[in-house]
Amino acid sequence: MQCEICGSDIKGNPIRVTVEGTVLDVCGKCARYGKPSDKWTPVSRKVSPIEKLLVTRKPRRDAFDKLEGEIVPDYAQIIKKARESKGLTIEELASKMMEKSALLRKIEREELVPEDTVRRKLETELNIKLTEKVSSQDQRGGGFIRGTTLGDVAIIRKKMK
Repeated sequence: MQCEICGSDIKGNPIRVTVEGTVLDVCGKCARYGKPSDKWTPVSRKVSPIEKLLVTRKPRRDAFDKLEGEIVPDYAQIIKKARESKGLTIEELASKMMEKSALLRKIEREELVPEDTVRRKLETELNIKLTEKVSSQDQRGGGFIRGTTLGDVAIIRKKMK
């Protein structure tokens, strides 16, 4: 029989060792490269339990918390006047803002209300203000505070007999 490491002929009984997880029959000189494996031991197939990571999530913030105000009703005219006063075309303004010109066209035609990111870019590029603060007094109706009721929203039809 030959040594499975060096290939020399083994005189006597080979020594069974484990080298990096592999069981080999080797000579006496090569036996020092592995651990002796006299007994056959089955490999455990059990998976050690993995520690569960506790994920703490931050509470979600309400999207309305960070609103600065409401967009003014005549935003399209304000944007168009400011752009024309600077002598910019829609394409030039779009390239400065890194936005698509089709988006700006739709905003100027009032087909779209600009999102917060686009609104901020427009405000900084054209030096305009597109939002206004809304006070709680503006939201009151008739001097007393009341919430919206179903009657404010629904159209109620009475049954005819």
